Amino acid sequence: MKKILFISLAFLASYNIAQAQEQIYWSEVSMEVEPGDQGQVYEAVNNFYSNLEFPENVSVQLMAWQAKTEWREGTHFLNFAGSVEGMAKLRELRSGDAYDEYVSSLSKVAKVVSVRNGNTLIRVPGENGNFSAQEWSFAVKNQAAFGQAFVELTKDFKNEGMYYSLGQYTSGGGLSTHYIYSTHKDYAQEMTSGPKNEKEAAAFQKFFDAVESISTFRGSETSTQLATWPSN
Repeated sequence: MKKILFISLAFLASYNIAQAQEQIYWSEVSMEVEPGDQGQVYEAVNNFYSNLEFPENVSVQLMAWQAKTEWREGTHFLNFAGSVEGMAKLRELRSGDAYDEYVSSLSKVAKVVSVRNGNTLIRVPGENGNFSAQEWSFAVKNQAAFGQAFVELTKDFKNEGMYYSLGQYTSGGGLSTHYIYSTHKDYAQEMTSGPKNEKEAAAFQKFFDAVESISTFRGSETSTQLATWPSN
């Protein structure tokens, strides 16, 4: 069985530094981009972040919404993700004349409409797909029970060897409090994601039966990766 990176949802307030560094913290800036302006948005973002010396364990992605819920604003978003230390260092670098020039250039072709933040709670190691990402949002009443149900799901659901995780919104999530996140390596995998056999189907049914009374499903969203920094 794959090792699961797990932090007990019942004891979130007692995180220690070592535990926190195992998790991914992120900030998502949604933007409204007019048709035809995507190239200029990429150019503005690339001109700044391609010349930045990135801290370790942090990245920036430019994404486009492919499918979204009625509550999601914008057409594109920037996702900043990494360790607490890496995110803090990157935030310090987002300043000065070069950053002001970048913000000015970006504001001419994109309007920031919302910001939300969060972090992972349980990570199931696997391959990271770079084609698209999918996120299922929930309004959770009992986070400890929800987390335990997710742990049980991971025992039998292999997700075709792809990475997936359970996380929480810390701000900007609206009525949604938690999410399940996964990536896809290509369009075929995106279209056929989900349980692949009776054992996985039974694990999904067990999960939904366990969380039905303690959560409300708020919908799923799919986004496509356009670029990432630092580039490999």
